[in-house]
Amino acid sequence: MNKSFLSAAVIVLGTTLLSGCVIHVGNASALDGNDVSTMLGNINIASGKHAGDISSVNGNIDIKEHGSAAEISIVNGNLDMSSHVTVDSIDIVNGDVAASSHLTVKRSIETVNGDISLQANGSVGGNIETVNGDISITDVTVNNDISTLNGDIDITGNSEIYGDIIYEHNESNWGNDKDKLPTLTIGKNVTLHGNIILKRRVDLNIESADIDKKVVVSYDHAK
Repeated sequence: MNKSFLSAAVIVLGTTLLSGCVIHVGNASALDGNDVSTMLGNINIASGKHAGDISSVNGNIDIKEHGSAAEISIVNGNLDMSSHVTVDSIDIVNGDVAASSHLTVKRSIETVNGDISLQANGSVGGNIETVNGDISITDVTVNNDISTLNGDIDITGNSEIYGDIIYEHNESNWGNDKDKLPTLTIGKNVTLHGNIILKRRVDLNIESADIDKKVVVSYDHAK
């Protein structure tokens, strides 16, 4: 997670910084290709338009078909992407990521308290990571790991994962015994090149016998 984003959201150099408004990249409100930042406002990238780095505090970001951006950082807001969108990376605190088909993320997607939902023919060049959010992907290629602490993971269709699927260790007792456990669901047509590494208890719903053999349990008192 980008540790400098909170301070950068307040002091932004060489970018467009607006408060309490909607920035539209694709008309006179912002220049195509520029970095864009806002506080208490939304950012809309029009169809076929390109933005540089985008950052938002308390606002949503919407990227239309064939739009693109470099690094995206949000605190308290959602990211919604239409089909054929390309971005460098996504980093969100308290917000969801939703993408239609043919998404390309060159590096990683990271959230703290937010769900990640990616539709068919998407590609992620790095990791998909969340702490408390759910991850749902269909027909998506992930070139590194998928990891979470407390969220459900649902991988379906012809998705292909080149790294591991990891449930991180929960240092508190929450979610380990009495509370509802997260669920890992993997469809029968999914390809997993790595392993499933469980550092905490998880409910498993794995339709492939080959993938089921890749489960590695590494928490204490494993059953």
